[in-house]
Amino acid sequence: MAHALLVGPRGVGKSTLIRRVLEEMQVPVSGFFTRKEPNLAHPTLGDPVYFYPMDEPERRGPARLLGYCKDHCPQVYPGTFHRLAPQVAAMGGGQLLVMDEIGFMETCSPPFCRAVLARLEGSVPVLAAVKDMKLPFLDAVRSHPNCTCFFMTRENRDELYLQVLAFVRARLEEEKCR
Repeated sequence: MAHALLVGPRGVGKSTLIRRVLEEMQVPVSGFFTRKEPNLAHPTLGDPVYFYPMDEPERRGPARLLGYCKDHCPQVYPGTFHRLAPQVAAMGGGQLLVMDEIGFMETCSPPFCRAVLARLEGSVPVLAAVKDMKLPFLDAVRSHPNCTCFFMTRENRDELYLQVLAFVRARLEEEKCR
């Protein structure tokens, strides 16, 4: 099992745990993170959600706008996910690939879903945050044979940090030996 998936509901600290692991590991990283931007909220649409490649400056704009979320109801922009799928498929250059986060919005784009699943077939270790929701795409990610799921709660997140850190270190060591 080459990849670590942090699985849990919104707000348990998956992204924070990923940042802690990255700070500790200090290895070259590629990948992406998504972030809801409440400070840029639209009065009727809600909070915009942006896609940020890890190896590029954080730029907002229509090409990276994944949609909006208001009162937990998303308005998803499938076209953005479709356009980003080749970029996700080609991400590389790091010893570790981060996908923060994989959630329900992605399900609107079969090309994006295929790109994520293809990355899980690869040998570069992946560290990803995955929503704990019952959807076919998310079920496929969580049950992927190359992945180990770490189920996260507010109560276990500090203990889980040490487990995930040890797991990622071991995967990186294995990759060095190949």
